[in-house]
Amino acid sequence: MVLTAPDTITHQTAATVAASIHMHYEGEVVETPLGSFVGIGGLDGVAVLAPNQGLVEFFPGHRQPLSTLGPISTSVAASGWRVAVLVPAERMGDAHQSLRGFPLHLQSWWTDGDRICFGGPEVP
Repeated sequence: MVLTAPDTITHQTAATVAASIHMHYEGEVVETPLGSFVGIGGLDGVAVLAPNQGLVEFFPGHRQPLSTLGPISTSVAASGWRVAVLVPAERMGDAHQSLRGFPLHLQSWWTDGDRICFGGPEVP
């Protein structure tokens, strides 16, 4: 499947691919702006909700400071969701440093030609 030119693949593209994977397995998935999901304006990113799994995945924009997602993940986890933050592979070091100790998992994504690949979940 050809998605788009590799230089135009963004967090939004990765979120859409993740949503389609979840849709294949559970049939009900919501893809929404991150700020809308958490009720905080100004956040750059996408939230993918897989309700049957009790999972929400945050795909922050490349300029979104990752440190802001830690306290948000605590609030979201307290309401019953499992939280994952998915970032480009080159941001994993920053993600581990910024999100250590918060109730979430990290997962990397990267491009391989014209497709998006996902790493396994990691604990920050």
